Amino acid sequence: MRERNIPAIFIPQEFLDSWDRETFGLVEYDDKVIDSYSLSQESKYFLIKAGLPESASPFLTFESSLNGGGVKLTEKYDDANPLYSKYIYVGFTGNGHPICIDELNDEVIYIDYDNENEEVFINSSITQFTESLLVYVDFIEKIKAENGRRAFLERKATNASIEWVANRLEEIDADSLTQGAFWKEELNNFHC
Repeated sequence: MRERNIPAIFIPQEFLDSWDRETFGLVEYDDKVIDSYSLSQESKYFLIKAGLPESASPFLTFESSLNGGGVKLTEKYDDANPLYSKYIYVGFTGNGHPICIDELNDEVIYIDYDNENEEVFINSSITQFTESLLVYVDFIEKIKAENGRRAFLERKATNASIEWVANRLEEIDADSLTQGAFWKEELNNFHC
């Protein structure tokens, strides 16, 4: 397995060069709509130039502008609380919870409908999120090599592999491993 060397400044082309587009295609967002948001220029540029994967581990699905992605959560769901107008919908988790970008601070979150609509932190920015997705792909390859092809589905990983991915995720975005955060909870699902 070739470990990715993720640069300090992650740009769309580096993501495009690293992502396996033949296996996991990419979704595109309407540049005029994305440009109208008050996201950082870095986030806008990334979404317009690279987009997001159609799907990614762990069980995440993303929707293009043509399929209802890249719009305010309140536009996607007519019955959404007006407080959610600050969220730009980009996809959903394996449990169907919407994945969004907070327009006020560029954070990537999901809304846990099963837990009183709790906003669950994923990453501090879209670039850190996509970097984390790439590292997670490496983690899955690593645990499959160690524990067999069903290791990810069976949630089997060595302590060393879990420590390795945790260190990589922390290098990318230390906040992503705080208690209750998406990546922290994901790693808590593994056993030796």
